Amino acid sequence: MLSHLAFKRIVTLFALSLLTFNASNAQRVGSDNFYAGGGIAILDLVSEDPREYVSMQRQNSEAFEELGVDLAGVCTAVSGNDLAGEMQVYAIFPSLGRAFNMWDIMLTSNQIRNIQNEFNSSRTLLGNQTWQIVKGLEGEIFDESFATRVVDVNPTNPEAYVQAIRNMEKVYHDNGYDRVQFDIHQPVASGVSGFYKVIVLAPSLQMLGDIFGALASETWAQEAYSFVTASRTELLSDKAYRCEPVYSAQ
Repeated sequence: MLSHLAFKRIVTLFALSLLTFNASNAQRVGSDNFYAGGGIAILDLVSEDPREYVSMQRQNSEAFEELGVDLAGVCTAVSGNDLAGEMQVYAIFPSLGRAFNMWDIMLTSNQIRNIQNEFNSSRTLLGNQTWQIVKGLEGEIFDESFATRVVDVNPTNPEAYVQAIRNMEKVYHDNGYDRVQFDIHQPVASGVSGFYKVIVLAPSLQMLGDIFGALASETWAQEAYSFVTASRTELLSDKAYRCEPVYSAQ
């Protein structure tokens, strides 16, 4: 007879195969998203005064317009950070090509170079990243401060993993967390080892904590999370941020 553990593994693998079987349909549904397949440019930096730096970026609309950005914001690491004042500036584009073009403009535009020089005294740049949007920006676009948890993962089955994340988001929505979002991005030429970056977005840090607190207390959350862990190895990195939108082209 099968052991209880072996039986659970077979059930989990069967459920994952069903999720994968429905992948093409789920992807067609997601194709209505304007940003599907788009790009996100990230500037990693450290600032001595994060609040002042956010305020400066709110007044930086001229630069975002020059760079062709659709949406931009600043995130301050609050947990898991390596350095005090660790931050990210994100810029969102409807295509990966436009995200890469931002780096070209930053290197060649005198206007952007002058603006960058004004920021040099308030920050230390650590590096750049570019992500392709696999699943994201499908729900609420926060126009006020919000919270994120960002993890780097290497899925053992990428297609099943994406479907498991979609399922987990739906389960949370069905259980009262209708403003939570689970986004997936794939780093491209970003110098990181993770195959995917998974970003969980919530309206506040308290709600973000409640979302993951449910994993220890709620059966529905534990069952959904079991599909996620069954299709990936251990987390490669894990950080939480408080984010503030600073620009919208709309």
